[in-house]
Amino acid sequence: MSNTPKTAIIIGGGIAGCSTAYALATRGIKVTLFERHAEVASEASGNPQAMLYPRISGEDAASQFALDSYLYSLEFFKTLKLNPADFNVCGMLQLGFNPRELARIQKVAAQSHAEDVLKYVDSDEASSLAGIDLTHDALYFPKAAWVNPQQLCHHLTAHENISVKTLNNVSNILKNNDLLEIYSEDILIEKADVAIIANANDAQNLGLNLYLKTQAVRGQVSILETTDISQKIKSIICSDGYLSPEDNGEHSLGATFSVDNMDDRLDEEDHLANLFKLKSFSLPLHENLKNNIKGGRVSFRCTSFDYFPLVGELLDNSLLKAKPPRPNAQPNSLPWVKGLYINVAHGSRGFTSAPFCAELLAQVICQEPLTMNVELACLLNPNRFALRKIGLKRLAKMFPSSTPAKIS
Repeated sequence: MSNTPKTAIIIGGGIAGCSTAYALATRGIKVTLFERHAEVASEASGNPQAMLYPRISGEDAASQFALDSYLYSLEFFKTLKLNPADFNVCGMLQLGFNPRELARIQKVAAQSHAEDVLKYVDSDEASSLAGIDLTHDALYFPKAAWVNPQQLCHHLTAHENISVKTLNNVSNILKNNDLLEIYSEDILIEKADVAIIANANDAQNLGLNLYLKTQAVRGQVSILETTDISQKIKSIICSDGYLSPEDNGEHSLGATFSVDNMDDRLDEEDHLANLFKLKSFSLPLHENLKNNIKGGRVSFRCTSFDYFPLVGELLDNSLLKAKPPRPNAQPNSLPWVKGLYINVAHGSRGFTSAPFCAELLAQVICQEPLTMNVELACLLNPNRFALRKIGLKRLAKMFPSSTPAKIS
């Protein structure tokens, strides 16, 4: 008898929700995705372009997760056969624009990475790859790309096993026997075998007493009109921000990072902050583009306090606090809300990490062998902050599911 559930509900139509829906739908599960806006990819997943590249610092877990998710998602997007206008493998240059960044990219380049993954290039080669003159050495990622977020999310949810219900604001989730029930304003709107929370910063607003330790981070992207010079740019260029190659006469330049400013209106100071990043690419490029801002977009990323996403099955936090487990308790003895999962807190790298985590979640839900490194999967435990708060550090490092992990 198969352990695969027949039905699933997903709350949230950003990249986390859409990629999770796709991962489940391709396994034959009937998925209903609820999105509160009129379109999927309307909030943090709705920028004109999403840059697909990793930031690697060394041989630590965060760098390994960044690299693994980047390589997985690039290959995954290729299988989707997206329109070339919506997915462009253009490569990316991370500039050693100050002593600290130069030391970082030199350290990464000294590791044993294949040249088709990354390589160190001097300023001359960087200039040739970029299409404009650059004055810094760089770390080059030849497979890096950008993708059109809305087109990607529409493509993912076009699967025959996915039903998208927009303009639906989910307010509560209840477990009723073996089913998860989804409510909007106290009205039952759907029930299924499993439910996945993928609504980023709004995960806390579902009446579940979750302790996730996430925060909203405001990011503003500036949209620049191209010039004769900037049209020559062939790759994504990064310093402490990024500039995309031309797409339909525009560049994306970003992005700011603020935990204090929660205003959703465009801010001229943030446009200036984005433009200032261009000076570390090239002073002539800054001069060339500084008067070409034609618009922008503000969104609020969801990030966790340790910067790892929150992915896996959820515990009943009220029961956890009311009757704390013994430190030597086994994971399957904890108060799981069986069938209730989460995939949130991807920060500014959602288009690389969310599909990777969606595949992990689908493997867990369907009790398949894991293809992700299990030690990395353990770092994603969505209950880790709640468990640490009551002193259960060992359990906080466990695999995030009531079902023991199978290793492929």
